[in-house]
Amino acid sequence: MAMEETPQHFFKVILASTLEEKKLRIPKKFVRKFRDELSAFSTITTPDGRVWQVGLSKDGGKIWFHHGLQDFIEYYSICVGYFLVFKYEKRSKFHVIILDTNNFEISYPYNFEELKREENLIHHDEIEKDEDYRNQKGSANLDSSRPRHEHEMPRSCKMKERVQVKTDTVDNGEDEHLTQISDLHKLKALLEDKRIFISRNYKFSSSKERDRLFTLAGSLKLINPSFMIVLCQSHIKSHTVYLPAKFTNRYLTRDAKRIKVRASNGREWLVRISWKKSACNVLRGWTKFVKYMKLKAGDICVFELIRSEDLLLEVSVFKKSGKVI
Repeated sequence: MAMEETPQHFFKVILASTLEEKKLRIPKKFVRKFRDELSAFSTITTPDGRVWQVGLSKDGGKIWFHHGLQDFIEYYSICVGYFLVFKYEKRSKFHVIILDTNNFEISYPYNFEELKREENLIHHDEIEKDEDYRNQKGSANLDSSRPRHEHEMPRSCKMKERVQVKTDTVDNGEDEHLTQISDLHKLKALLEDKRIFISRNYKFSSSKERDRLFTLAGSLKLINPSFMIVLCQSHIKSHTVYLPAKFTNRYLTRDAKRIKVRASNGREWLVRISWKKSACNVLRGWTKFVKYMKLKAGDICVFELIRSEDLLLEVSVFKKSGKVI
């Protein structure tokens, strides 16, 4: 007997670019696996029972939810920072749940005209069944049956309770791990939408640090491409620090040997960098910078690329204590 294949899941964070372009890219790993069975149109079913037909746009190895997506977004008032979790059911059929910016599943709207028609149909059907029952058993038996309520909402149409995705301590270690992964993806997506990059290996050290980073990510308004380093003890003790690969691969060239770092008071440091495969790390000069700025574990440094000709980076330091320098 063949085993039933487990449905595939993926999630997407809604960015400002999603709303502007009115399309949502499907993850490339999913596309590689299911490209051959994806048709020109998909169906997206929501927990309220609605089925949305959304066109799929294809360009080489990339596929987006496109035509019809805007109607879906507007209907559920989906905003930047919302989180969509998709479950794939084969043959271009998807189910989705929608989480708001607080990581709660939304309360889905209902079409009350359709709901009223369904209530009337059910009520009419109940009356007919009651009449049949009365004819068969007599009116005395009817008095002992469960009362019928004209305005009782059918079980299938009751409002869905909000489901909280916990972000602190939870009973299930796996749920906690998955929540942290989803929060990390969400943070990186919010930052990268502003061209701010963070190490792909970064992990939250605490829920307090997570909340602080989300607050900072929402407040930063930088003009130029940037990267962020959340300092840990190894950054303080070590003479080196690795720069986010996405930043270096996009904005630095392999022949770059030095960068300038400038603080808000105008003080500059010339630091040497080296390349190892796809990684770039800062060497000589980092220790002097750490000592002068009196950096400690938990401080956050945001480096903005001011000039690409001589690789001038302006740094803003957000101290763990709350001070900004």
